[in-house]
Amino acid sequence: MKKRIICFGDSNTWGYDPATGGRYDEDTRWPMALQKMLGDGYQIIEEGQNGRTIANPDPYEWGCKCGMDYILPMVESHKPFDMLIIMLGSNDLKAKFHLPAGDIAGSLQNMLMKTTAFLKHQCGIDPKILIVSPPHLGDDLATSPFAPFFEPEKAVRNSKDLAYWYELVAKQFDCSFLDAAAVCRAGEADSLHLTAQGHKDLAEAIFLKIRGMSSDSNS
Repeated sequence: MKKRIICFGDSNTWGYDPATGGRYDEDTRWPMALQKMLGDGYQIIEEGQNGRTIANPDPYEWGCKCGMDYILPMVESHKPFDMLIIMLGSNDLKAKFHLPAGDIAGSLQNMLMKTTAFLKHQCGIDPKILIVSPPHLGDDLATSPFAPFFEPEKAVRNSKDLAYWYELVAKQFDCSFLDAAAVCRAGEADSLHLTAQGHKDLAEAIFLKIRGMSSDSNS
């Protein structure tokens, strides 16, 4: 039976192309690149959405961007599965939410508390969870088309603090952790979204992480 992995994230998981405003093709975006690396023994389930937050309802985004509202029915609909990868937080840096990195990590903490209990008691499964702190916002965010949605200097600074807090949360819930900013970065086109190379680099890092997690569980 194939091992099933859910990739739950925002536009950088959906595959937003900053050059066109469209979507990268399956050969480019990181979940599908990861699928190729893992091979036929795995099935990747893409669950990315542009604008998705961890826990902040956005009234200007049709009220459908809050990851906390979606994650429980989503995981139940895909059960059984073997791993859940979560990469969220960039949209929570928007000026309208006024959140420092520690509070965004607190939202992630609540998401994990809610989701792990639901998986165990409602779904009857215990998948591995990999927390990925998102790529840093680029230092040129002030000139980005998306700059009006952020306070650029503050948002960039907070984005660089997320990994520290996310790793603490991951340890609390015995989740694996990867800092995406250590392996990829936002492209110059908008200082927010990954380039094609960034998707490739992230897929390779997650592939190695999954291999390491598998080795640890078999030892």
